[in-house]
Amino acid sequence: MYYHKTKIERKKQCLKKLILGLLALFLLAGGGILFFLSTLAPAQEEYISYDKEKQIALIDKQLEGIDLEKVRKKEKLIKEKSIDEIQNSIAKNELTYTELTAFYLDRIKTYDAGAKGINAVSEINPKAIEEAKAHDLKKDTPKGVSGIPVLIKDNVNTNTLPTSGGAYALKDFTPKNNADLVDALQKHGAILLGKSNLSEMANFMARKMPSGYSSKTGQTHNPFDPIELSPEGSSSGSGAALAANFASIAIGTETTGSIIAPSAVHSLAGFKPTKDSISTKGILPLSSTIDTAGAMAKNVKDALRLYNASLSDPKKEISDHLDENFIKGKRIGLVSGNQDQLLEEKLKTAGAEVVAISLDEKNIDNGFIIDQDFKKDLNKYLKENNAPVKSLEELIRFNEKDLKRRAKYGQDLIESANDVKDFDRKKVDSMVKDAKTRLNKTLDENKLDAIVFLNNDGVLLPSVAGFPEFTVPAGITEKGTPAGATFVTKEKEDEKILNLAYSFEQKTKARVVPERYLKDRE
Repeated sequence: MYYHKTKIERKKQCLKKLILGLLALFLLAGGGILFFLSTLAPAQEEYISYDKEKQIALIDKQLEGIDLEKVRKKEKLIKEKSIDEIQNSIAKNELTYTELTAFYLDRIKTYDAGAKGINAVSEINPKAIEEAKAHDLKKDTPKGVSGIPVLIKDNVNTNTLPTSGGAYALKDFTPKNNADLVDALQKHGAILLGKSNLSEMANFMARKMPSGYSSKTGQTHNPFDPIELSPEGSSSGSGAALAANFASIAIGTETTGSIIAPSAVHSLAGFKPTKDSISTKGILPLSSTIDTAGAMAKNVKDALRLYNASLSDPKKEISDHLDENFIKGKRIGLVSGNQDQLLEEKLKTAGAEVVAISLDEKNIDNGFIIDQDFKKDLNKYLKENNAPVKSLEELIRFNEKDLKRRAKYGQDLIESANDVKDFDRKKVDSMVKDAKTRLNKTLDENKLDAIVFLNNDGVLLPSVAGFPEFTVPAGITEKGTPAGATFVTKEKEDEKILNLAYSFEQKTKARVVPERYLKDRE
């Protein structure tokens, strides 16, 4: 849920750069210094995957009797296509829901499982093809997410598939009840394709743990540059799976940047709505103060369709009639950073008026908020859902029995949270209030329609405040990595942010598609 580059991951990256420099400087100083420095460095990603044989078997069984050569020839109707385009092909009898679902399962087996696979998928629905065939038998007009395969992040309760949060202790735990958002998706006819991997315990397991790793599934890789480019997260699997076309849409969750970061680095549309727009009931928590569920897709309209289909209250649905010229003339505050020129050019190309601004994050500490919430929130979830372990303390002790598999990179973050004894709700509430006040003041005093920053560089304030965020592909950085323009508007201005995001997307057309992972499998 819950990646925050500003606090944890940024410290990891800065520390890594420092250590590499010191390693070079002290190369001749002997093994003692080198060993000490190496123990501080964040771990490099590895090709690690667990229990993929089970997934492959589930896929093979479902694909029996299906003409895969015929399915693969439908690639041009599926790969990189929007939900509307896919539904149109189905309406014209050029494609079936069975072929659509089989196409994704075939790709997961080919590019996700096994040696040097992306490893983005943690569970496969054994009835996915059965559900798709049922949709093909219906005579309803294809629309919305009905019949569309969706991946659900593996911290969201599903009563037919395990929900683990990436923890080994929960790898076989199937909750009795769905999360509210899963019930809503099924009511709208979405096909639950499977679960996506995540950074274990919402990237709140260990400082040395790479983003995208879990003790249940292993290491997810970024298809743009596996091993070298982080998938970021914790919604790492959802991001990597969509970028590699393993599904049409995916659910992500966020505490501080974990929809935004993986969406940006995978050149996706990522929507973190106003807090509590989508119910978080039935989601393994990190911080009830900040946790938010949201939508990840390859384009803005698909993210909107997924958002609407995830709502328990249909009154909150937002019209899909978005304005491609909405951004024209809008006053946008661009947060200062090292990629100002990239975003400024894109925003001006889209017709926006750009104003340079800065954000005051002083004394806003999402780490403190998480430490205040995590133990009590997790303990409540584990007990209410009758999980195999009933508390954070039990989870830690369980992991200690086999650290090599159950906590490969340690568990210092959850151990630290478990040691918290002093709880200060007043301080947490004060931070949330201050974050809201500062954002509103910045928007009002500068007469801004929205704030924009690169990737997840400014997520702290809107995350703590509970304001909506939407990241849209913005091309490639100087280093050749995908970039996202992340918009922020006031609380409950979700319709406005969707129109801004859609307009920016249509004016810039900056999404890029990964190819490196294909070459790695040749």
